[in-house]
Amino acid sequence: MTLDIKLQQYLKAGNSSISNYLLVHYQEIGLDNDDLVLYLQVTRIQDQGNQATPQLLSQVLHVTESVVISRLKSLIARNLMVISTATKQLETYDFTPLIEKLLAGKTVSNQPVMSDGKSTRREIFQTVESEFGRPLTPMEMQTIGQWFDQDHFEPDLILLAIQEAVANNARSLRYIEAILVNWQKNNVRNPAQAQIAKQKRRGITYTYDNLF
Repeated sequence: MTLDIKLQQYLKAGNSSISNYLLVHYQEIGLDNDDLVLYLQVTRIQDQGNQATPQLLSQVLHVTESVVISRLKSLIARNLMVISTATKQLETYDFTPLIEKLLAGKTVSNQPVMSDGKSTRREIFQTVESEFGRPLTPMEMQTIGQWFDQDHFEPDLILLAIQEAVANNARSLRYIEAILVNWQKNNVRNPAQAQIAKQKRRGITYTYDNLF
């Protein structure tokens, strides 16, 4: 390949821009060098109008798809990225949370704990993966994250809902979420109340008169 052809290819590829502020402060919000490169590649691909699939990213970064998926999951778990679904076939990665954290000056040391319950968010991820018998997808990671950040479900109740779903052979996040929403609607706030609600639903509660 001649120098002229390489130059044409170079010019045709265009340029990507990145904030110098991010380059200076990216480590302060919990990004490492690999995270930064992944962010740059995802941004480049999406700016070109393409979908940054794990398969494409693995080819560009010369790593396995599992490594890419693990990195994407980590960004979601750390509230640095969310998945935006334009259509059922098209998912894009949105780094707005990363930029907001950067502008807010939130450093890693100042981040709150992942949850204020006895069971951490990471433990919930691991429990679901164990019960489902497979790794979670980035979209599933985001859904579970929303249970904490948007719905504010108690971690212990999430674990109980997972157990309930597994007991009913319904290994589905949608099914688990339906249980949690139902408990929330009925003002169930702790495991003891959840157990009572479950007994009532199964028709095995006992009133005072039943005992005589």
